[in-house]
Amino acid sequence: MSKIVVPSSVQPISGGGGIVTTVWQRFFNALVAPPAAVESVSVSASPFAYKAAQTGSLAIMGGTVTDVSFKRAGATVVIPGGTPLIPVANGDEVTITYSAAPTISFIPM
Repeated sequence: MSKIVVPSSVQPISGGGGIVTTVWQRFFNALVAPPAAVESVSVSASPFAYKAAQTGSLAIMGGTVTDVSFKRAGATVVIPGGTPLIPVANGDEVTITYSAAPTISFIPM
């Protein structure tokens, strides 16, 4: 996922004839770009830890999940069973303990 970069305040928003400059046009286009596709997550042995590389949500479906925990900045929180989506930011870690593997998808912002 690419980051949206705000043009410098010294960059004029329009050029001659009132036409938006290329730099600002790219910026505005990035604001309304379609969202990135949902990604399937390959699950390994239990407990499985997923570390987010960007902001989004983690969907955990099916399987036999016995525990889900969320870790951010050294603090760990147990997530109640049946939570449909877990919002995550870059660097967050979600650990899933299971006896039958669930299907996991990452939904980027």
